Amino acid sequence: MTDSILDRDRVNLTNCDREPIHIPGAILPHGVMLVLECDTLRVLQAAGNTTGLLGRPLGELLDRPADGLFSRVQVNLLHALCNEIDLTKPRHLLDPALRLVADQPLDASVHRIDNALVVEFEAAEMTDAFVADPLAAVQQMVEGFGTAASLYDLCQMATASVRRVAQYDRVMIYRFMADGSGWVIAESRLPELAPFLDLHYPAADIPQQARALYLRSWLRLITQVDYDPAPLTPTLNPRTGKPLDMSYAILRDVSPIHREYLRNMGIDASMSISIIVEGKLWGLIACHNNSPRILPRHLRAVCELFGSMFSLQLEAREKSEQFESRLASRKILQELMLNLAGVEDYAYGLTQQTPNLLDFIHGGDIALDGSRGGGVAVRVEGEITFLGTTPSRTQIVGLTEWLTSYMTETEGIFSTDRLSEIYAPAKAFTNVASGLLVIAVSRDPSDFILWFRPELVETALWAGDPAKPVTIGADGSDKLSPRKSFEVWKHTVRNRALPWSPAELDSAFDLRVSLLQVVLRRIEAASRERAKAHERDKLLMAELDHRVKNTLANIEALVTQSSRSAGSVTAFVDGLGKRIRSMAKAHSLLTQSRWEGVSVDGMLREELEVYGPASGIVSLTGDDSVLTPKSALALSLALHELATNAAKYGAFSVVTGHVSVKWQVRDDGGLGLSWTESGGPPVVPPTRRGFGSSLIERALTLETGGRATIDYRPGGVVCDIVLPRASLVELSVKPVARPEPLKIGIALDTMPTAPRLLVVEDSYLLALTLETMCEDLGWQIVGPASRLDQAMEMARTETFDAALLDVNLNGEMSWGVADVLKDRGIPFAFATGYDQTDMLPARLAGSTIVAKPYRLDDVEQRLRQMMTEGARAAA
Repeated sequence: MTDSILDRDRVNLTNCDREPIHIPGAILPHGVMLVLECDTLRVLQAAGNTTGLLGRPLGELLDRPADGLFSRVQVNLLHALCNEIDLTKPRHLLDPALRLVADQPLDASVHRIDNALVVEFEAAEMTDAFVADPLAAVQQMVEGFGTAASLYDLCQMATASVRRVAQYDRVMIYRFMADGSGWVIAESRLPELAPFLDLHYPAADIPQQARALYLRSWLRLITQVDYDPAPLTPTLNPRTGKPLDMSYAILRDVSPIHREYLRNMGIDASMSISIIVEGKLWGLIACHNNSPRILPRHLRAVCELFGSMFSLQLEAREKSEQFESRLASRKILQELMLNLAGVEDYAYGLTQQTPNLLDFIHGGDIALDGSRGGGVAVRVEGEITFLGTTPSRTQIVGLTEWLTSYMTETEGIFSTDRLSEIYAPAKAFTNVASGLLVIAVSRDPSDFILWFRPELVETALWAGDPAKPVTIGADGSDKLSPRKSFEVWKHTVRNRALPWSPAELDSAFDLRVSLLQVVLRRIEAASRERAKAHERDKLLMAELDHRVKNTLANIEALVTQSSRSAGSVTAFVDGLGKRIRSMAKAHSLLTQSRWEGVSVDGMLREELEVYGPASGIVSLTGDDSVLTPKSALALSLALHELATNAAKYGAFSVVTGHVSVKWQVRDDGGLGLSWTESGGPPVVPPTRRGFGSSLIERALTLETGGRATIDYRPGGVVCDIVLPRASLVELSVKPVARPEPLKIGIALDTMPTAPRLLVVEDSYLLALTLETMCEDLGWQIVGPASRLDQAMEMARTETFDAALLDVNLNGEMSWGVADVLKDRGIPFAFATGYDQTDMLPARLAGSTIVAKPYRLDDVEQRLRQMMTEGARAAA
């Protein structure tokens, strides 16, 4: 015989599926089979040791009537059996008087196939036949089943009971999985044998036609692996010209491939008891012996009856566990919904609280030790929340974009245990996501909950050699070695996960329905709130229109008055810019309090921050008085003029100067504020009244009804301001505390090369202003980019040291650009006109903010801060 590996396309394990095991044309040699014609009871075919068991050579039996072999009583019984309506399954005839050879009691089984009776004979053990009570034995075997804690405990008890009664070396329960593979879930064995528990076997080990036979017969017995089959003579039925269908025959010859399989496992005898649940082959009770074993007929009856009763018990237990699982699932669902009631972000409620989505539907195979794997991701409005082991954010984004087009609008739920076969990019992450279960959770087509399961070969133990050689015999015939079937099976299941069960799919459907109800309720509440907000917006827009027009009018007036008092264009630009920025600071403080008012202390600290109030140059003393918006804007301009004059001519112009600001509520309920300078140059009273002095004295009078007086004392200017009681308010929103002064980081002028800054800004004038500032600071500008797609491309491909991102680009948020920069390790800051940072998504919380309008000192500090963070990250 020569050995060679053949092309799998020509010879593979499907040969096993094509093997006609139900018409082997032979029987096990220890028994005898007679095929009798129903009408005449003539022997049409015969096989086995007829001489030893029946006392007649095989040739003398063929085409002879049965009355020459059996007594009249037995012949009459056979005639009666021919007329029975249902005799497809064997009927045991335990007749101790049946002796066709002296002193040789026989067991006989009869069943009908087509128009023939098939009678099978085996030697009987009389002691066993009379002593054993099958029903009593089964009752003893099932005792204690009710105490089993789980289905797997029940199976373990069953293996021990069968091995105790049948006396095989090893008894296993072999469960069929959804893909046809087998899993050893329980085992009882001799201590010296290696364990098979938890091993998986490929589906090809038990071909389809064998499974069909297990459904027809509760029991399959192989008394010895090494034997010479006893051929059926003649091979074909002389009446029909067809081979005999031995599907129900007890003595049916065993497939040579299966015998070799057992031989390779070191097994010499076996018995299989079918486990049938709801009409389907659930599994097998597989019994192995390392030596030949003929199980007495009465013990076969015990095992067959046990198989039937155990199947019923298993079905009841499985349904009970499914019911309990369903109840547990519903309980978890109720708890999940309760968790959602207390949070706005339902992704957080589903993943970061207890119970969570992995408690509801686990993502991995549950091993016998209770361990599990897998993960879940929730994508809502572009935000992704993770739990367990999942693909990366980028991979999930691509997957959900594909799902948006792959899933139909009415489907709402999708599952697969082989994702990479339908979505090619999934080949990159089969180890964590070969299985996928998805539900759509809102009207947004890209909002999903996704459960992931890892590749099955990563989580299961497989029995057998991964190779399956095919040899060619001397006669040119193909010979398959069943032990080496694992490679082909492994190839067919690679990149596959444990399938999702019907119960899990039902649970996912229930969750989707519940979430949609939550979403709809929130939509309805949001709709009602939008109606209210629409009315508020109308009022707000009217108020905003009024404020914008007033602000523009104020700026126009500042331009006019500043141009008259300025001595040069440079002075005009500088003075006007500072006054406008002073107004912007006051507006920012008002925004923080929702335009309800501004604290005097906060306004002073904001205006005087540049002069270093913490250094002792400025001292602030006062209460927590709060001004109305109109009064705050007027006072902010007055304070700005006082600080500007002090910087030019007074206390802020020398290192020995000092400014003291004190304020308190007066007896009449108004506010009194005193500005006192000292330690500066001698004060020379002005010869004419400038715009600044007029702004201080007249603006407060006209805007608030208050008054301001300026005293140009030689030792320092003193300004007393009085505001009426109507200028003070109580805030319902507490003003936002000002941040600590920024600590200066890397000095930009010490860098070896000019740093490069990516600018993302959709306003041309602001971008131009920022570009000029950065060039003055020694930075090179990349961009600017004014569109989101342009910004994303530059963020991925350009080389730069830091980035400044406008939050809102023509209605599109720049979060995605920040994500790219974060992945690249490039520091960035957001630019916005909003003072609050709570508009940032959770993943970007704490990011640096640059306030608009841009100020050179602020931009410089933020750039230094970013470079310091970048250097720290690189280290």
